[in-house]
Amino acid sequence: MADRKTDNCQVCCQLNFTVIAANKPPAIDAGFWVQATASGEVCGYDTGTGSISLSAEGLVPQGIYTVWFITDRGLRPAAPTDAIYTADGSDPNRLVVNSAGVLNYYIAPLNFNPLRGIPLAGSKVRAAIQGVIIGFHSNRTTNGIIPGDFNVNFFEQLTAEICFSRTVSDTVIATKNQ
Repeated sequence: MADRKTDNCQVCCQLNFTVIAANKPPAIDAGFWVQATASGEVCGYDTGTGSISLSAEGLVPQGIYTVWFITDRGLRPAAPTDAIYTADGSDPNRLVVNSAGVLNYYIAPLNFNPLRGIPLAGSKVRAAIQGVIIGFHSNRTTNGIIPGDFNVNFFEQLTAEICFSRTVSDTVIATKNQ
């Protein structure tokens, strides 16, 4: 039994979203925009993988939305790093909102541990994740690995901070391993 590996360690961060009231398209009523709510979590596993899951309501009915990680190196899609982006409205970080403005559930398995950062291609450097943004696309399409033009065709509606920094999560994991 002593040589048996322990189960995968899972550390999850609950996301507490707030509305960015000033960031709305001109055609959308301010009262409607600010009533949006969302919840979710970002999880990291000791296998080097992770996930992000979200639900929301009060969004623009059948609106095109995407989800992004806020990092110390700019916005990055909240999706696996090896995903294919076509900028045609079907990108992997797209959120499917129904006719009642509800995102029933979005979950993306990640090929990296988000609590330790996003690996950058061709580098040993990682982009430290600081938060999550849910953004609306007024042009009704996604824009690949970039959000679009801020406050022109991409509007950040909801934002949440990651519950602890990469430094703290590494300390917690290191403490558990001692």
